[in-house]
Amino acid sequence: LHLEILMSKIVLMANDFPGLEVAKFLIEENENILRLYVHQPDNQKLTNEIIETVACSEVYEANLLKDQAHVEELKMLNADFIITIYWAYLLKPEVINSVKDTVNFHPALLPINRGWFPHVHSIIDGSPLGVTLHRIDEGADTGPIWVQKEIELLSTDTAKSIYDRLQHEMVQLFKDNWNEIKSGQLSPKPQDHSKAIYHKKNEIDELDLINLDEKMTARELINKLRARSFGDLGFAYFKEGEDRTHINLRLSNNNNFKN
Repeated sequence: LHLEILMSKIVLMANDFPGLEVAKFLIEENENILRLYVHQPDNQKLTNEIIETVACSEVYEANLLKDQAHVEELKMLNADFIITIYWAYLLKPEVINSVKDTVNFHPALLPINRGWFPHVHSIIDGSPLGVTLHRIDEGADTGPIWVQKEIELLSTDTAKSIYDRLQHEMVQLFKDNWNEIKSGQLSPKPQDHSKAIYHKKNEIDELDLINLDEKMTARELINKLRARSFGDLGFAYFKEGEDRTHINLRLSNNNNFKN
């Protein structure tokens, strides 16, 4: 009986590694996942693993949330929470209002770096890094903040290493605070919109070209290169004639590099 009282009815919208880890956690916590939504096929990451973990009889793709009849069915579930993890689609107000409350994950210290690729912009411009859980509203990453944590950028970080660390930190932040959120012990605080910074998805394309004749400090160049180095991929490039030469930066404190 005690477990039934504490159990939350959840509509889960999940993708990628954080989505999988949160799905595992919710199952371990005996939460009642009524319905699972996944990305469209061309945008799915670890979706099969998430579906297998949740083992939910109701699994739907994101595009169904545009269907009015489907949304009406969603309202009938009378769920406690919509939880969105690495969810690439904005939710309509009637979807948001179909449940009692909401939680979204964002890998930035909101209201700084709303939108796309926040870690890249932090490396380049020095803005604070962090992770945030917030309530969902009609805007992109604009809802009141449940809880957040600032994360240190290391001198050896590239876009890949900080991206991975932010994912782990975000999942841990949820695990540490979920009971307080669902029990009402934690109240979300409105964001200070006057401090907001928003980045569009296509902004990142403008960062990649290195002008060989442009003057910049060594710090600015290194930060630009490590912000665009993602594992074995180097997105930054310079041009000689029509040929592009891509650059991948590796950083280490002890001169030990993996091949």
